[in-house]
Amino acid sequence: MINATLIKIAISLIAGIVLGFYFKFPVPSLVAFGMLLFIAFIFSFFRARKLFFQDIFFGINCALIFLFLGFLSTSLHLPENDPNHYLHQVSKNPSVSGERLIAEVTEKLKPGLFQDKYIVSVKSIQDKKASGKILLNITRTPEVQEFQPGNLLALPFRVSNINTPLNPHQFNYRAYMANLGVYGQLNLNRNEVLKMELSNSGIRSIAGQVRNKIISELRRHEFAPQELAIIQALLLGQRQDISPEIYSNYAAAGVIHILAVSGLHVGIILLLLNHLLKPVERIRYGKPIKAILLIFLLWGFALLAGLSPSVVRAVSMFSFIAIAMQLNRRSSVLNALFTSLIFLLLINPYFIFQVGFQLSYAAVLSIVLIQPHLFGLFTPRYRLVKYMWGILTVTIAAQIGVLPLSLFYFHQFPGLFFVSNLVILPFLGLLLGLGILVMLLAVVGLLPAFLTRVYGEMIELLNEFVSFIASKEDFLFQEIYFSALLLLASYLLVFSFVFLLKKFNYNNIVFLLIATGILQIGFIYEKNSAKTEEGIIFHKSRNSILGEKTEHQLVLHHNLDTSAASQNLIKDFKTGRNIQHIREIPLKNLYQIAGKTIFVIDSSGVFDITGLNPQVVLLINSPRINLDRLLTHLNPEILIADGSNYPSYMSRWQKTGLQKNIPFHATGEKGAFIFYSSEEILTEE
Repeated sequence: MINATLIKIAISLIAGIVLGFYFKFPVPSLVAFGMLLFIAFIFSFFRARKLFFQDIFFGINCALIFLFLGFLSTSLHLPENDPNHYLHQVSKNPSVSGERLIAEVTEKLKPGLFQDKYIVSVKSIQDKKASGKILLNITRTPEVQEFQPGNLLALPFRVSNINTPLNPHQFNYRAYMANLGVYGQLNLNRNEVLKMELSNSGIRSIAGQVRNKIISELRRHEFAPQELAIIQALLLGQRQDISPEIYSNYAAAGVIHILAVSGLHVGIILLLLNHLLKPVERIRYGKPIKAILLIFLLWGFALLAGLSPSVVRAVSMFSFIAIAMQLNRRSSVLNALFTSLIFLLLINPYFIFQVGFQLSYAAVLSIVLIQPHLFGLFTPRYRLVKYMWGILTVTIAAQIGVLPLSLFYFHQFPGLFFVSNLVILPFLGLLLGLGILVMLLAVVGLLPAFLTRVYGEMIELLNEFVSFIASKEDFLFQEIYFSALLLLASYLLVFSFVFLLKKFNYNNIVFLLIATGILQIGFIYEKNSAKTEEGIIFHKSRNSILGEKTEHQLVLHHNLDTSAASQNLIKDFKTGRNIQHIREIPLKNLYQIAGKTIFVIDSSGVFDITGLNPQVVLLINSPRINLDRLLTHLNPEILIADGSNYPSYMSRWQKTGLQKNIPFHATGEKGAFIFYSSEEILTEE
């Protein structure tokens, strides 16, 4: 039976964690409040033991305790409550740059076009103990020397903020890194980074060395470059060498998840090991021994994969499930799932905002709750058909669980994901099992050439199939608008569907109908809420784009040589604002948008127009003007300079604006400027 208490505890804990990120209190005050709460909990516990008929007092106290634990866990992880965090050093002396920082490489990220990227954990600053994570960007040079997890580096202490997007609805890399606990970055040249001779000898360093040994041994065998790149991603979680084309193909085919060693891989390996260790159950204490062996082997795989955060998270989750599987009850797996959720969030509350964490738990929970019911709809006579039906129902159940999150974060849906998963998943266990064997044989120098060829051809066949599926572009639905409101309404519908599968009765049918109605209301609300007219001055380097949005339409005025709608910044805005139609018009000098008059002054510098009194003056293409005279003549409410202007010009314009007490907005610094018809005072975003 499912332990409802665990579900309530998990919900309370998650609520406390989320609140902890938005409401900040000093840790001593929280500890004092926690002591009072604990006293109330002890009182309610002994009171409950004496009651024959229980009331809700004890339940409320339990919920409050875990709500508090979530809040406290978050507070303890926030930089402001860590006196040794490097951000305190930056705030004390923002101009400091000569101090030396010692940091350990904890993770190697996918490199950019010109930089290698790492996450490093700060150990000391100027020989004083320090903490915190930093994004390290190192300019790539011909003599590339990559650093590995466990390496200790000496770096100049020149921390800066991670850049935020300059246009609305673009990917927010700063927020993404903040969800990993990374709040600053270092942009350095290679000669500024000193690798210390003594590296950290901890478990992460050992894991990195093991993974590097495996990769170097695999490179000695005759794998094609892209085959080796897929092998590294499939087995070791290293996606750095995958070409953008192949990566895009896997995303379009709906199987991008197999290129990240996470819950799917660990779950398949657990099933394989569980089957292989079946004979252990026959001996005395066989099931406890089997559970210990499963956990040991799972963490052995995590070591091979370099103990990356996603692998550690997945193995932690499935370690609980491995124990529950020995009880042979579906409810035990569910209880283990919620127990692992509580355990992981108490250790690291940042997990709750990480997309991989959310997708993993949504997929596993959906499979456990929905797949058995789907599988029971049809009873195949033949074993092969039964196996394929099982794969299909697992795929459908997982997709039901992750679809709302996928639409919310990625705004696309691969229509052929059923086909690609139905073909790939039955063989993924073989690919993983054989791949682990290939790795082990390569490390000990016993990998035969024929096995290299066979495994390489299997990977090549996988790439060709994925490329074939991805080429069917008509089945890839992109730029799908899906808001947070629709996300919540969708999961309400999923929960109602699960209840109906569990027990088909009148109440659950009503619940499903209500959830369906709420989702429809959500769509109607989103459609009607888009009626606000707005104007947008986008940031585009060396060009100008002015947008006029009315309901679900966007008119773009620009001076680009190509279509503005093909620009990523416009695609992101189109999806984020639920825009259905885009029209493009060459840029003019005078506009009336959202009730505001916008005067565009280009390189011609013409502005002396009698009777013109614009609220917004937009400077483009670095006009040579006397700004003091312009502001006196036009007296605008705000002065805006977009990305087509020289930085030196904008610096002078900003000073003049300050002298005239007129706000100055540079899109290259503050991002796109947005104004609405319902507002008298202009706002910026």
